[in-house]
Amino acid sequence: MEKCLTVIALALLTVVPAAAQDDDFGIWGEVNVEKKIDSRWDVDAGVEFRSRDNLKAADRWAFGADATFKITDWLKASAGYTLLDDHREKANTSGRKASDYWGVRHRFNVSLVGSYSFGDLNISLRERWQYTYRPEKTVDRYWTYTDEEEDRYEGEVADQHTYEAKSKNVWRNRLQLKYKVSKMWRPYLNAETHVSNGLEKVRYSAGTEIRLSKHHWLDLKYLFQKTYGDDDEEGDRHVIGIGYTYKF
Repeated sequence: MEKCLTVIALALLTVVPAAAQDDDFGIWGEVNVEKKIDSRWDVDAGVEFRSRDNLKAADRWAFGADATFKITDWLKASAGYTLLDDHREKANTSGRKASDYWGVRHRFNVSLVGSYSFGDLNISLRERWQYTYRPEKTVDRYWTYTDEEEDRYEGEVADQHTYEAKSKNVWRNRLQLKYKVSKMWRPYLNAETHVSNGLEKVRYSAGTEIRLSKHHWLDLKYLFQKTYGDDDEEGDRHVIGIGYTYKF
């Protein structure tokens, strides 16, 4: 136990950049179910929740499913779909009208994962193409200032606005190192880039998988996200991730 905690602490010191005061903080939690069909096929499904604004606001609910095929001992392919329900806050260019709403997106992905083990150390590289489609959405916009002469008050409906349908392709590249400390503990480090029209974001993670039993697994991690003109307007973010998986 002490050895594992030391490894995780060193990993955090390696991967965590200096935090800026305006960086956001949130918690990402997920619950998954994974089923091994045979020696080559696996399927899984799960639900995820994300918070933002220093835990003050809900950010996303996600419901997804994936299928993975083992091509060789070192190469796997997968495909999946995720339904995203995102909490959005937007203002017009003048800043006088704002909308606060939940919007659905549909996401599809195809991945190849190559991995190789050197004793207890595993190195893997995941290449993933991701396509996201956001349907057209009409929402109420509200006055964000008070003008008593014109009888306009914050929170009063100003008009309706339609956000047009939109699609987006992203190429994600993740390099990961994982070390099997014991039967129970598997700490890891990874870095992932998101590229669309140029580099949009980089995510650095340090955490550990915890094998509680044959069927029950936990995943605890710290993640730092650095954005570069990200279209989703997420901004730089510090995240604590907590995941549970039931395998059978």
